[in-house]
Amino acid sequence: MKDDHGFTLVEMLVALSLFAAIAAMGVGLLRSSIDTQDAVQERLKGMSGMNRVRAVMANDLAQAVQRPTRGAAGEAVPAFLGTASGFAFVHAGAPALDGSPRPAVERVGYALVGGEWRRATQPMLDGTTLGEGDRLLDDVASAQVRYRDEAGNWSDVWTSEPGDRLPRAVEVRIGRSGREPLTMLFLTAPTLLPPPAIGGGEP
Repeated sequence: MKDDHGFTLVEMLVALSLFAAIAAMGVGLLRSSIDTQDAVQERLKGMSGMNRVRAVMANDLAQAVQRPTRGAAGEAVPAFLGTASGFAFVHAGAPALDGSPRPAVERVGYALVGGEWRRATQPMLDGTTLGEGDRLLDDVASAQVRYRDEAGNWSDVWTSEPGDRLPRAVEVRIGRSGREPLTMLFLTAPTLLPPPAIGGGEP
């Protein structure tokens, strides 16, 4: 009669080792899957934030108007004032959040402040200044802004003289820590041409 016997100690150890190796591989795959999912979520979140910034800036610049203002001391402020790191201008379509009757225009500014790309508003156009604003992007290492004129030339600065003119386009290049630089190009509201003179032509 054949004797029945169980697993030997060596066989048990081999089986446990194989089981441990398979379990470790499974845990590693699960961990890798979780890390990948977290990275994708973070990437999507970052893309969503960038899309929001683009939308806000595009909306403001598309409604830029040729409207100079007065500062807190009564000094003249150009309709559009730009530097290599930020710009400010007046745009239409501004909501009256407090419900008070006022023109649907406001002065808005974008600038790099303390490692943040911020948007500040000035609802009352004359006699006030831009506030501290809201953070749009953080971890910003650099910001470079250029302005294109009607002749197609680019410049690092912009003033509205003569005639409170607006740039035709604005390019914003944002550098963020550990990420590829982001370049955004926006068109401003078209400058209205003066109406043709009536009765001034030759018969």
